[in-house]
Amino acid sequence: MGQIVEVNEAGALTLEPEVLGHVKPHTRYLVERDNGTLVLRPAEKLPFWATATPEERARAILEYASRKRPPAPDLPDEALRRENIYD
Repeated sequence: MGQIVEVNEAGALTLEPEVLGHVKPHTRYLVERDNGTLVLRPAEKLPFWATATPEERARAILEYASRKRPPAPDLPDEALRRENIYD
C-alpha cells in the first residue's frame, strides 16, 4: 500500500525512513517526472553536466577547444568547385 507525502511550506519533500526502506545514509537519488509522478532513482554517479557550475562547464569547453588535434587533410581545389559541392 502506498503512502501519501506532502510538500512543506519551503517546497521541500521529506520522506520518512519507512517509505524508502533500508537505504544507506547519504544515498543520492535522481528525481524524474513521469506523467505527473515523481520517480526517485538511485544516482550512482551523475554526469558532469548535471553537477558542474556554469563556470566549470565553460572551463571544460575552453579546455576541450584548446586541445591539440592532428591536422585535417586539405581539400583539393576540385572539391570546392560549385558543381562538385553537391556530388
